This record gives sequence, C-alpha cells and structure tokens, in this order.
Amino acid sequence: MDLVLFAQQYNPYFVGVHLFGVVLGFGGALISDALFLKFLKDLKIEQKELSILKTMSKIIWVGLFVLVISGIFLFLSDIERYSQSAKFLTKIIVVGIIIVNGVVLNFVVTPKLSSINFGKSKGSGIRSLAFACGAVSVTSWWTAFILGLMHKSPAPFHVLLSIYLLVLSGAIVSSQIIEKLISSRKIQPPAV
Repeated sequence: MDLVLFAQQYNPYFVGVHLFGVVLGFGGALISDALFLKFLKDLKIEQKELSILKTMSKIIWVGLFVLVISGIFLFLSDIERYSQSAKFLTKIIVVGIIIVNGVVLNFVVTPKLSSINFGKSKGSGIRSLAFACGAVSVTSWWTAFILGLMHKSPAPFHVLLSIYLLVLSGAIVSSQIIEKLISSRKIQPPAV
C-alpha cells in the first residue's frame, strides 16, 4: 500500500497518536522543568533527583519520537496543504530546535548536572547552559503546542518565525538573569 494513501486513510488515528506524543513530550518537559526548579531549593542536584530527571527525559524522547513519526504521516495525508502552511513550517523548525536542545541537554548538561554548584556566585558555563536549555525547552514546547492548536496560520511564515525567535531570545536572556540571581542567592528557586 502506498504511504500517502495509508496516511490519508488513517489520518484520524495519526491525529490521535500525534496528540498522545504532545501529551508525553510537552507534559514531560513541563514536569521536568518544574522538578528541576524544585530540586534547586538546596542549590544542588542530588543523584536521586538526577535519576528522576533522566527518567522524565526518556518520557520526553518517547513523546518526541511519537510526535515526529505521526507528524510525518499527517504531512503525507495532505502534502500540498502542509507544505504551504506557515504554521506547519514554523512548527517543523520549532520541533527541530526542541530535538537539538534535547541532545545538548542529554549529552552535555545532564552528565554534569549533579556536579554543578548552583549556589556558587562565580559563573559556570555549564550552569548557564542548563538554564538556557531550560528556557529553550519551555519556549519551544509552548510554541509548538500553541501552533498545533491553531486551525490556520495567523501570519506568514517569516512573521511566525520572527515572533518565535524574538520570544526565544527573551527567554534565554531571562534565564541567564535568573541563573545569576539564584547563584548570588538574591532569590531562591521558586517552590514547586
């Protein structure tokens, strides 16, 4: 059977599977970020806490995998419409950024997470990167979710992408300010 015909025939099922991927990925990312902030109350990540974050990461990766595979079948179900959709094209870029950010989190940040001193006032590159990746994660997942809720594109591709990049830049800058405030103990991580 032709993949396009298969995708068209089972489109409602792929929509359901896609939503399941969103629940796992987006939900897992939000919970991970909340747990990370909760674990920072004592300004360090213990091994047990790191283990929980690694488990959440696996859930997020499963969600992303389901999201990407089902997204391919959704695209195949109506190639002409999706290839012309500013919303869909922006969402592809956002999901790509989520994947790259996830790779950085998993292979660069997470292995060093329990050795980072979040209470030390002197800057740490990996600590700053951890906060930046968190900002990228939250902003990108929310963007993908909001784009997915829209029935049609509210603006052309370049406008949607520009808005996303502007919000993403603001989130990264904000994350660095928060990281500096936490490390200098001017604020405590929020209670979650």
